[in-house]
Amino acid sequence: MPMRTITNPILPGFHPDPSICRVGEDFYLVMSTFEYFPGLPIYHSKNLADWQLIGHGLSRPEQLQLSTENPNAFGLYAPTLRFIKDRFYLVCTNVGANEGREGNFLIWTDDIAGEWSAPIWLDTPGIDPTIFADDDGQTYYLGTHKEIYLRTIDLASGELGPRQNIWTGSGAADPEGPHLYKKDGYYYLLISEGGTSYGHMLTMARSRSLTGPYEACPNNPVMTNRSTNLPLQAAGHADLVQDTQGNWWAVCLAVRPISYPLRHLLGRETCLLPVDWSNPWPVFGEEGHLPEIIQVDTAAAPKETQKKTSKPDYVTLFEWDPTLIEEEPHGFLLHPNQTGLSDQGKLAAVFQRQTAFEQQFQATFDCRQLTDGQAGLTVFLNATHHYEGYLEKTASSQQLVFRRQIGSLWKVEKKLPYAADMVTLQLSADKETYRFSVLDEQGQAQLLGSGETKYLTTEVGGVFTGIMVGCYASASSPQQTVRVRDF
Repeated sequence: MPMRTITNPILPGFHPDPSICRVGEDFYLVMSTFEYFPGLPIYHSKNLADWQLIGHGLSRPEQLQLSTENPNAFGLYAPTLRFIKDRFYLVCTNVGANEGREGNFLIWTDDIAGEWSAPIWLDTPGIDPTIFADDDGQTYYLGTHKEIYLRTIDLASGELGPRQNIWTGSGAADPEGPHLYKKDGYYYLLISEGGTSYGHMLTMARSRSLTGPYEACPNNPVMTNRSTNLPLQAAGHADLVQDTQGNWWAVCLAVRPISYPLRHLLGRETCLLPVDWSNPWPVFGEEGHLPEIIQVDTAAAPKETQKKTSKPDYVTLFEWDPTLIEEEPHGFLLHPNQTGLSDQGKLAAVFQRQTAFEQQFQATFDCRQLTDGQAGLTVFLNATHHYEGYLEKTASSQQLVFRRQIGSLWKVEKKLPYAADMVTLQLSADKETYRFSVLDEQGQAQLLGSGETKYLTTEVGGVFTGIMVGCYASASSPQQTVRVRDF
């Protein structure tokens, strides 16, 4: 039988906590975005392996406010996407101090590639919400608050019924990320345990009754890569989907460590694995492990009907403010404020994900309308961990600068006189090093500076996100502009 090879991750770079649903022959996927906006990207696929960005659940600043506190740890947590009675629904948690615009919420749309509703705020605690529609038409909300709990929900109003605690997990730390499925007369509850790090795992329980009691799978954890030498680690937080041929699949998150002791750079990434549910309890992947390479026969494999998209998901921090950022046909027009990369605030910056260890980024900056500020290219984990190469202009000087910040330590490592107002900067990455260069008129690169990747890993300075590469500008006075091309 001919075989097809699928390589994980299917969505590389910072794409954690995936949730999936199918409508006809179309699959849709969403994931967490934390402090980045637009938030909750929606991806579409016909074959489960190749995905195209088609929109965002949160694309308007008036929908909600993202907290500027606690970098990499606040914002949009673990959404769930479902299609119920001809309408798409997203439930999610906005974590942070936002004066009433935080907590769990519900949004909906009839056009998944279009705009989503304003949030319906849900008066219920915890994180990692999901919704489940039973055969009788009743819908339920499941959440994580010390344990997994269940409530009825009216999807039109957000009104919730009484809370019923249904499972505490298998005994490991941090039972979270619940999803509920009904099969062969049983309710199957899939959760994650062990924390979203190297002890991560999937566990499952089932019951004949929705409210329990739930019996744990005798083979728990049903999937984990902990205590293995597999290239994908920290695997967990999964959601299940059935294709048109009746095959079951799971999407989950995992990381690709770059060194020992284990450190990961790109963030938690979305992966795919087959699920054999021919017996009462499902078997995930290869005997309960997430493989990097999936070999499946073409009768069971997703069909190859599309190519992967090359369009980046351009985002910014906290809010896409048109007074700071304007999108143009070939780039962006930045109107800088005084906020810099280290200030943990709304700024004139546009980011895209680093999606491969060996990757190159480039952008041209037109700084003719910048008189007392800086504009450049940054590799960014958070406000306290980033490297950048930039053009700096003052009343008395103009120079290229390479700067690094690692926690509370920062250093300007190189200054190079530069007279032109147009500059093309390049960032080259491999597993060990980031290299910043300036290109001359012939396209030849002159090294501006370099820094180790390990100091920008999650284990050194992050929490829940991954590396972003950005174009930014800041200025000490208003009414200045920087035009960014070909980023």
